[in-house]
Amino acid sequence: MKQIIEQLYKTKTVVDRNGKTYELKAAIDRREGELLFDIIHQDFGILKTLEVGCAYGLSSLYICSALQGRSGAFHTIIDPFQNTTWHGIGIKHLEEAEIDFFHHIEAKSEFALPQLLAENERKFDFIFIDGLHTFDHTLLDCFYANRLLRVGGYLAIDDVSFSSVRRVVDFFKSYPCYEEYRSVSSTGSKPFKKLIARALISPIPQKIWAKILRWNLYHKIFEDKIIRTIVLKKIAEDNRRWDWHNDAF
Repeated sequence: MKQIIEQLYKTKTVVDRNGKTYELKAAIDRREGELLFDIIHQDFGILKTLEVGCAYGLSSLYICSALQGRSGAFHTIIDPFQNTTWHGIGIKHLEEAEIDFFHHIEAKSEFALPQLLAENERKFDFIFIDGLHTFDHTLLDCFYANRLLRVGGYLAIDDVSFSSVRRVVDFFKSYPCYEEYRSVSSTGSKPFKKLIARALISPIPQKIWAKILRWNLYHKIFEDKIIRTIVLKKIAEDNRRWDWHNDAF
């Protein structure tokens, strides 16, 4: 399996079942893949995993390679476009790696996740969200992931650099039952406008601005690191009351 991963990064191309070659795109990078692998590899309690969005299968390969050899391990993939947009290449890579403990659900997540929840509430140990990146769809995926995830499990979310995804992540980080566990980030630039804005507002403490400014403006001014993938750990049951809310949103 490692050889397949290395080959994909080296050639930056993928090949479908008919021998047609495509550019490797919409794929997690090494650091993001190693983050998924490390968390699963280090926690032997992780057996049941779920992934929304497979594409060319790199994330699936990392997840399954960490699970390989564990009794009872099983990986579920939700990807409605696997055999259209992605030409079946993600599943092909798993088959080439001789992975036989996975199931692919070829349906949109808004249909597949409620069906999974009906019989699997709080039964998943690790969930990776990398589906459609609109705010509403990411929120929907994370809503069901929260219900499917057991206490002590992990919720990994990709492409946090997208403002739509970041807003969902910020909202979930405010939940009492989650804490930030690990992340992959890159260093962003400090444009002139950002430096000027910081200078002008510096007399007032940053924690005050966090309460005053809208979340997206606050991040633009104060954040230097760009988070690409984040992992939240579920540390307690989600027992929020009906009237729970976060004033920042």
